[in-house]
Order: sequence, then C-alpha cells, then structure tokens
Amino acid sequence: MRINFAVPTEFEEVPLDMDFDTAWAAVTSRAVRDSLAGERGQRSLTEMTHTLQRISSTLAEAGVVYTATCLHVFEGELSLGALAVAVIDFPYGDDALTAARGIVHGMLAARGAGWGGSVMEAPCGQVAVLTGMQNYVLPAVFSSSGEEVEVPVVQFHALVPVPPLQARPADRRMCLLAFSTPNPGHWEPCYAPMLAKTLRSVRFAEMR
Repeated sequence: MRINFAVPTEFEEVPLDMDFDTAWAAVTSRAVRDSLAGERGQRSLTEMTHTLQRISSTLAEAGVVYTATCLHVFEGELSLGALAVAVIDFPYGDDALTAARGIVHGMLAARGAGWGGSVMEAPCGQVAVLTGMQNYVLPAVFSSSGEEVEVPVVQFHALVPVPPLQARPADRRMCLLAFSTPNPGHWEPCYAPMLAKTLRSVRFAEMR
C-alpha cells in the first residue's frame, strides 16, 4: 500500500533510520547550533546527534513512513512543530466507522482530562481525531539553561482505518498522523489549519 499526502511547505523532512553522519548533518544544519557556542557546544551537538539517531531508528522500526519538523517565526515568536506519519497492521473488522469510534473512546479514556476527540469524515475515509496537552521533560542537553525543563506540548492525532484495497477484507491497516508543538498558543491559529489540509490530502493506493 502507498500513502500520498501533501506536506506544508514550512516542514523539513527528517530522514528515517539515519546513521551518525546523516544525523550530525541534520543537527548542525539547523538554527539550534547558533545557540550552542562555548564549552557546551560540541558536547551538546554530539548528544543531540546520538539522540536524533536513536529516535530515527526507533521510528523506522515502529512503522513510521515519514517524519518532519518545522522551525519558523510565527507572529514574532520562534515556533516549533513535529509531524510523523505511520502505517501499521490493525485488524479492525468490517466497519471503519465503528473502529474510529472505538479508537476515540479508548484513547480519551486512557489520556484523561484535557483531551478531546471525535470522528470526522475525510476524503480518505473515517478518521478518529484527538487533541490534548501533555507535559514532557526537556533533557538538559536540549535546554538553553543547561537544566531539565518541563515543557507543555500540544498533541494532535488523526487515526484512519485504511479502507481495504481491491476488496481484500482481511487486509486491515491503520494510518496515523501525529503532530506536536511546544508552542500551545500557536496550535489553533497556525498549525491546526496546516494539519487540516494535510489530512484532507491523504489518499491510499495499491503498490504497483
């Protein structure tokens, strides 16, 4: 199966399953390097490279087919976002709508307060859409202060039960679009419209 989708121009693709040299080039090519001058600079860049390499390999092993980040200025503030698209085996049965409703119910129960979700109809089929906030600890190596920092991150998940292709009901998969940003105030005016366009662009096709 092939998945096609349009990516916002603000995003830069991050290669999957990178070796150290590729990860190093990705880290040192970004604006973050300019804030790492001094004694911590080289050590921090090396730690970031190893971290990116591990993440890249883990994502590839988990079925991620595309991942990208954006670092830009929005309304005078630096803004960061990360996008990943994955396709996994998911035997959801014969009804995509029931599957999408079950996903929303189960994930909301697991995530708890502060999360919302619903099922929407998109050109690619039934979609379970969830958004919420989660706090993450930013490691000291990524922090400008050199200390761990707790960061509130907005998350968006769109899960699409992939319609059976060529009438093969036994072939069931799930497509996941996952987005996150540590800039909560930028989610609604900036990133939500981008993700809506990306979701509406998703199409599935058989591999030739």
